[in-house]
Amino acid sequence: MAGAPKKVIVIDSKSAFTKILEDAGTKHILVEFFATWCGPCAMIGPRLEQLANEYASRLIILKIDVDENEELAVQYDVSSMPTFVIIKNGVTLLQFVGSNPEKIVSVVEKYVGKVEETQPPRPPSTNAGSTPAPAPPSKQAPA
Repeated sequence: MAGAPKKVIVIDSKSAFTKILEDAGTKHILVEFFATWCGPCAMIGPRLEQLANEYASRLIILKIDVDENEELAVQYDVSSMPTFVIIKNGVTLLQFVGSNPEKIVSVVEKYVGKVEETQPPRPPSTNAGSTPAPAPPSKQAPA
């Protein structure tokens, strides 16, 4: 079986970006403004894919190449890469710079909730038929 399809959407035009904003409904959007030559941008990519999978029902993650989409980079006043923007209902809620995975996760959790809150509950595991492990033998002093 082939690997899972990529969930992070690479934006190739301002019109594609505008359409996603319009179609997002109540979902939050996390945008990464990146450049192909940016090392930290490349390093954060796999973590963004993971977040896109974990939050698929409540978050859209986009990547915008600043060299290919200069107009959007100027619109969002991007001067360093990676720059991240959180958008909901077309409104920018937060913008920050840096490829710190913990910062990105904390921002996503602040606006979207924790991963556990976004996934359906798992059925409780049952250990039916299993017996508890025996207690270790106690050491007794010789009589």
